[in-house]
Amino acid sequence: KMDVIQIIAKCIIFLFGLFLVYAGFLMLFKPEKVRAIIGKAGSTYFINYAELISRLLIGICFVITSKATNWELYFKTFGYFLIVSAILLMCVPIKTHHNFAKNAANKLKPIYLKICTPFSILIGVLIVLALK
Repeated sequence: KMDVIQIIAKCIIFLFGLFLVYAGFLMLFKPEKVRAIIGKAGSTYFINYAELISRLLIGICFVITSKATNWELYFKTFGYFLIVSAILLMCVPIKTHHNFAKNAANKLKPIYLKICTPFSILIGVLIVLALK
């Protein structure tokens, strides 16, 4: 039987899967908007920490829900990757994070984002389907 924390974690992962599907379609139809969003990472303290806390929370949820999926190892690995990367990025000065994001956004040509579309959609669908 799942407790309340597991149910909440599972719901968050479900929403994250749907987000990846949405992001895939956004990359396909509005790649310039995606580039602008990526370029805003770390631009303000609110955006920086909202991104990092979301990443940390999603990572924790992946770890919590890992046993309730068909792919426990993948969920745990991805969860711990998100947790560690969030903690490390919290140690990086906000200006450095923002400069990296702006540089990445400038290098991401629309065609690159469109090429990533099927991967984002597929991973999002697989995440949703992996939840038991």
